[in-house]
Amino acid sequence: MKVFISADMEGISGITDIEDILPNGRTYEYCRKLFTKDVNAAIEGALEGGATQIVVNESHGPMRNLLPEELHPKAEVVRGFYKPLLMMEGLDDSFDAVFFVGYHGKAGEKDAILNHTFLGSSIQRLYLNGREVSEGDYNAAVAGELNVPVVLLTGDSQTCADARRNFPGIITTEVKRGIGAFTAQCLHPKIARELIKSDARKAVENCKAVKPVEKQSSYTIDIEFKHTNMASIASYIPQVEWVDPRTVRYITDDLIKGTRVLLALMLLSIQASGTMRF
Repeated sequence: MKVFISADMEGISGITDIEDILPNGRTYEYCRKLFTKDVNAAIEGALEGGATQIVVNESHGPMRNLLPEELHPKAEVVRGFYKPLLMMEGLDDSFDAVFFVGYHGKAGEKDAILNHTFLGSSIQRLYLNGREVSEGDYNAAVAGELNVPVVLLTGDSQTCADARRNFPGIITTEVKRGIGAFTAQCLHPKIARELIKSDARKAVENCKAVKPVEKQSSYTIDIEFKHTNMASIASYIPQVEWVDPRTVRYITDDLIKGTRVLLALMLLSIQASGTMRF
């Protein structure tokens, strides 16, 4: 039984502010510990549920936030930003289940903690086949391309509710309730980790009851950037269409390939803005 964990930071128990998630933030070093402990709780639950191999993808910002020495020794970790599959790097069709730990709402999601979509400084909205999607929606489609179901998501109550609407059968762990983008009513981290561990065990035990997101014959990826210059420069890539002043489109029959293009477009948008901020 192989479990893949894509671990983000905004949806971790106790985290509410930009200072919590950015290197050099006043509370960042403390929150790295919270992050690592939530991921460990998911690993422990997965092992209790029967997992025999676990791979964790470090999926937040610079993707070097987890404390490797404090990570559960039964897990391997994919660490570093430049990954072709972004938050899903390391996943293949040999896995049985995917966990989304510490996930957050899409850009503009009301009261979802630290809401954004992939690159908050660049992306206003992301659409997949005409529907605005969150990181979780997009990454679940990548998992579906490989026929692997997403069986667990942890995060704030708004993000969990969105996951339950979109992924029938998924187990969600609500560790906080967003009151605004930077304010939440949080469970005590120890209580949150107990719930994560219990839900992770149940998710592994019940993973065969959850169906992967259905693979599509074609994928249209529309990125609405925050600035026109980002869209203009992104359109320099062959087969990327500039559809309106801030939006580009890429069409593919392979979402794995499409994700590589998405990464390239985001990197170009950083260059176009002249700044790099996660």
